[in-house]
Amino acid sequence: MSFTTHPSARGIARTALSLGTAATLVATLGTPASFAAPAKANSAERTKAHTTISSLSSAQQKAGFNRFVITYTDSALNAGGVNWASPAGTQVATWSDSLYQGLTSEVKSVDDLFKIKTNYVRTTAQKATVVTLSSKLTAEQAEKYMATLSSNPSVASVEPDLLRRSNARTRTATTSKVAQVAQASQASNQVVAPNDTLYPQQWNLHGTKGLAAPEAWKTTQGAGVTVAVIDSGIVKHPDLDANVLPGYDFITEPSIARDGNGRDSDPTDQGNWEEAGVCGADSEASESNWHGTHVAGSIAAIMNNKRGIVGVAPSTKILPVRALGMCGGYDSDIADAMVWAAGGTVEGVPANSNPAKIINLSLGGEGTCPATYSKAIAEVNKRGAILVVAAGNDGQDTSKVAPANCGGSIVVGATDQEGKRSDFSNYGKLVDVSAPGSGIMSTVDLGTTVSTGAGYTEYDGTSMAAPQVAGVIALMKSVDPSLTAERAKQILKQSSKPLTCDVNACGSGIVNAASALAMVQGKKDPNPAAKPWPKRAPKHPTRAARVGYVTNPAVNHNPPFLITAHGLIPGQ
Repeated sequence: MSFTTHPSARGIARTALSLGTAATLVATLGTPASFAAPAKANSAERTKAHTTISSLSSAQQKAGFNRFVITYTDSALNAGGVNWASPAGTQVATWSDSLYQGLTSEVKSVDDLFKIKTNYVRTTAQKATVVTLSSKLTAEQAEKYMATLSSNPSVASVEPDLLRRSNARTRTATTSKVAQVAQASQASNQVVAPNDTLYPQQWNLHGTKGLAAPEAWKTTQGAGVTVAVIDSGIVKHPDLDANVLPGYDFITEPSIARDGNGRDSDPTDQGNWEEAGVCGADSEASESNWHGTHVAGSIAAIMNNKRGIVGVAPSTKILPVRALGMCGGYDSDIADAMVWAAGGTVEGVPANSNPAKIINLSLGGEGTCPATYSKAIAEVNKRGAILVVAAGNDGQDTSKVAPANCGGSIVVGATDQEGKRSDFSNYGKLVDVSAPGSGIMSTVDLGTTVSTGAGYTEYDGTSMAAPQVAGVIALMKSVDPSLTAERAKQILKQSSKPLTCDVNACGSGIVNAASALAMVQGKKDPNPAAKPWPKRAPKHPTRAARVGYVTNPAVNHNPPFLITAHGLIPGQ
């Protein structure tokens, strides 16, 4: 599925393997505080980055806007404008806050102007207000609406609450390699050879272009670490169940959740199939892809159980956090999910008894970084959790998509079996590292709509690359619990394998689990073929050097030279 904000749904074709048989699928919120006088914001507070209408595609602008997030200034919040007084473990749908009450004049003026009704929805973990409108506004009207509410001195920003999608690309039966499982051979240099039946198919774990996971497993398999997967939820799967912790469903809109209610303690994926025209005027029908389960399997599918696949960190625990349903998931829900996953407080939601130190986000969409995300990521960072984010699948610069463009995370691009950038993978200076993302076998359900039984299939996408990096970080955390996000990023970059990058930047290279683990332990690199990349790309007067390449040191011009274990060789 394309990495977009509110894309048209598309039919999904894939080849899936049941537990015993190959099968062909067509897939795809107390008491409010008394009103406090608005605190005047300083200019810095009022100019923080947030989603702008102009940063969205023409299709998204044409679709219209009827849901917004109002973010308040720190000075207004510090003045006591929000009260978390509702009983623990409850959801108070009518709960309101005094800061939003202070916007009565502005709200009335835009409601009268556009003949709409603004309805309070809830207050987010970052004490922003989510509202919906009785009808959609045009892009021009939305700009006027946001500007009017932003004129209140307590308001830092007003931005659309956009729907985000998972960023996986399903594979057709003709491109899938499931049928070739029996013909695949295991890597000759394996240190650990799991008995999982589809392991030979997992090129991403072993071989010269894979993660070098078998060498890492000799040291650790990720025990004692929890990774949160903020995604579509999870389904029962015998190759994964033993590693799954109790999670939570953060989808507030029942029609998107498809479970008959709003938020609850059941993170089960209800299937994200869509009928034509439901998620957009031009949207196509599509079938369920069980994206969250596929992502979770890549991280922590069980090893040596004589079935299916093995995850990068097979002894790691998964915390399933559901934020994506039919048509995707709202920014406000995803942001709350981030905060809760890291151990933060979310109004109306029970405390997280298993805070994760690693959080995977294989989702996103177009536009500038929402203030909603910025505040949530800041909270995640403050709590010491490492955030891993997929770069996106649009074959464009990552600066154009969120949350990859928000900072505060490790951004992951995708590579193919030849060690090249996957043609769909986003790129640019915001990408930190890359990992295998083409033809990635993992756990799914066999149902085309609702769940019918456990299976496996291949997907393409930075959605597949990101969880593998999260898995490698879990291995690193297992041997060094004090590992910080910055240190993890530094090690991943310095220990990565060379890749062939056909654009201006693909990150430092392909993540190398064995080498990264060795660096964490202060040991000699077990894979000397993986050399540290230069910290900065070489300068050239006429051409920007591609990451992974250096210009000819003799004449300082083309052709570029590829960095290898054997020195410099001419590039393409």
